[in-house]
Amino acid sequence: MNMLDRPVATEAPQTPAAPPRRRWLGPALLVLALAGGGYAAMTWRPATPPAAPVATAPVPALTVALAPVTTRRMGSSVIGDGSVIAWQELVIGAEIGGLRIIEAPLDEGMAVQAGQVLARLDDSVLAAQAAQAEAAINEAVAFLELARAEQARSEDLVRTQSASRQILDQRQSATRQAEARLVVLRARRDEAVARLAQTRILAPSDGVISRVSVRLGAVSAVGQEMFRVIRDGRLELEARVPELELASVAPGQGAVIRHGGREITGEVRLIMPVVSPETRLGAVRIALPADSGLRPGMFARAEIQGPAREVVVAPASALVFREGAPQAFVLPEGSERVEMRRLVAGARHEGMVEIIEGLRPGERVVTAGAGFLVNGDLVRVAP
Repeated sequence: MNMLDRPVATEAPQTPAAPPRRRWLGPALLVLALAGGGYAAMTWRPATPPAAPVATAPVPALTVALAPVTTRRMGSSVIGDGSVIAWQELVIGAEIGGLRIIEAPLDEGMAVQAGQVLARLDDSVLAAQAAQAEAAINEAVAFLELARAEQARSEDLVRTQSASRQILDQRQSATRQAEARLVVLRARRDEAVARLAQTRILAPSDGVISRVSVRLGAVSAVGQEMFRVIRDGRLELEARVPELELASVAPGQGAVIRHGGREITGEVRLIMPVVSPETRLGAVRIALPADSGLRPGMFARAEIQGPAREVVVAPASALVFREGAPQAFVLPEGSERVEMRRLVAGARHEGMVEIIEGLRPGERVVTAGAGFLVNGDLVRVAP
């Protein structure tokens, strides 16, 4: 057989080889699927309900300190404030006008005594008038003496029938006229002397000059204010007190006046009978001691001390102010939760506060930590 008779072998078409990534991607996915199934089978558990939470004890909100509500004798007090005024301020004016001031030796703040000369007016004209009045009186006295002597001679002549009754009547009338003229001239003399005395402005009482309104060379006018004098140098505090508290104030009660850092002891002298309808405040006059150091116009506060009485008191540290009113937290016996009480508070004294309404003796109030509490809080009591 020749080579031409041999069958010719044909080659089948070749497909391109797969890339390397595709070769291992399939087996890798299969392995992952088998592994995930095995893990799920190992971790599968039948469904069970969640366990109930374990109850825990509530934690106290705050550790607090307590103090008992007690009773004690406490002096009642009324607070008032106002200005320092003069006990009596004397306004001294001129009683005569048209005269020049020739002397005014005193000034404001100086002490004076009763009868001391504050000022002197020019008295030359009035002194001359007084001298004329005195001379006229002397003349009238001489004329009266002559009239009386003539009347006496006429009476003797009438007794001896040497003169008529008519002459005696004339002599008696002349005597009466001379007496009347003397009375008139003496009155004029007294008037001139009084006007002359008015040229000297005198202090009506002891005191301190608070104001001088005239100076040398000024001409006076009738009724013109010249000086103001604080009588006896006495000062008072006119304290304004609420009308509801006036009933507990009486003359003679002691008072402590505070001005800055100073404390001055005074005494209630007078309670004014009228209350202001605008402010509902009454005025109480408190006498100040001579060495108070205060001056008219100063502002001060007074604590008027009343009689001691039995009151319910609590420590001042137990009060907290909420909603514009004092409150306190009470811990009842056998309870661990506080109760908030609204109070009506009164006077304060030595760290204690008078409780008019809201607490009873024997109750326990929170004195430390009250500012952080609310009603119903659970607390722990400090040892």
